[in-house]
Amino acid sequence: MILMTRDSDYPGLLERVRGRRVTVWTCNTCARLCGGIGGSESASRLADALSSDGVDVLGTVSTSASCLMSKAKRCASEVHPDTDLVVALCCDMGALCASRCLGSEVLNPVVTVCPGILSADGTPLLPSGGPLEDPFLGPYR
Repeated sequence: MILMTRDSDYPGLLERVRGRRVTVWTCNTCARLCGGIGGSESASRLADALSSDGVDVLGTVSTSASCLMSKAKRCASEVHPDTDLVVALCCDMGALCASRCLGSEVLNPVVTVCPGILSADGTPLLPSGGPLEDPFLGPYR
């Protein structure tokens, strides 16, 4: 699996999306397993929070693997046509696939760290065996 973490806290992300018509794009595979950075539930929570803070959120789109172009293409038709910014909760490759499928601006507030493993208890582990940590929230559990 690919390990990833956030690149900013919520206020930082909010500042980057203000005044835009946003669709939240997410991956239900690695990003969901990395402490819930992505996945349908995280996308919905982020969309609700952004809407509550005055951002024009046009919807959420979820794919099983954003890094597979065929999966990204299937989901691209679900993005509202008035979207001018896609916030991609996925790895760098997933965000790149979204951008190529959509031909629109994609903001990826996620840092792809490295390949890793998921322990038996669901903790994302670095190749060294240590737990992956979110710079804003601490270790993923």
